[in-house]
Amino acid sequence: MSQKIFSLLVIFLIFTSCRDEKSDAGVKQVKGDTEALSFYEESFLPKDFEACKTEKCPKIRVNYLKFREDREAAKEMNGYNEKRLIKIFNNTEVASEAENVKAAVNEFIQDFQNFKKDFPESQAEYEVEISQSVLSQTKKLLVLETNFYLFTGGAHGYGATRYANYDITSGELLYKNDLFSDLNAFTDFAEKEFRKKYEILEGENINSKGFFFEKDKFALPENIAVTKNRVILVYNRYEAASYAEGELKLSIPKNKVNEWLNY
Repeated sequence: MSQKIFSLLVIFLIFTSCRDEKSDAGVKQVKGDTEALSFYEESFLPKDFEACKTEKCPKIRVNYLKFREDREAAKEMNGYNEKRLIKIFNNTEVASEAENVKAAVNEFIQDFQNFKKDFPESQAEYEVEISQSVLSQTKKLLVLETNFYLFTGGAHGYGATRYANYDITSGELLYKNDLFSDLNAFTDFAEKEFRKKYEILEGENINSKGFFFEKDKFALPENIAVTKNRVILVYNRYEAASYAEGELKLSIPKNKVNEWLNY
């Protein structure tokens, strides 16, 4: 009898172990200052929405990262990340009022289905694609990279790259003034690197090669990533050049600008 109980116990332990392994599948660790941040991927496809079971839906491929909220920093990062992802849908005619990403996608579906009801003869399709990954992680800083494409009719959709720099200890989203101890000095250096890459002579108008910086004055882009070895600047379409030019990217070795960095 005891042998039978022992056998059942072994089977139970094996089953429990396999179940735990399965539940943790896909969970990755990001090492922080004092403890690890665990994150996993959240995904949405048309099949995940009730509205798509009875009516035609737009193309949907949404994949983004969520941190397990076992520490306060993870909660902060999830909150900031969710808000930034929802803003992607603000490129539609009406700004999203959704409280989470799934609700924002659902609004996008409703907009498409309402459009099809109003204009049943239209061949226009809607599409949203979002992907997200950890670009870099250090003891103090985590950088998320988000790539997205949104199409709601017209000649072309809009795609962009967005970076988010987070303080691993606090979970705070960091802005330019947080990342740099001397933002003006870094901006001056970045302008020299930009001119060198695009062959614009010193003293020559920064827009002489077809760029359209406001008031003919160089400015940093909205998207800056401070990685382990480099500072990456990305100007998305329309930010400093035409749509046809695509995104403009400038990558600066970190050792050249360390004196102006906080991270």
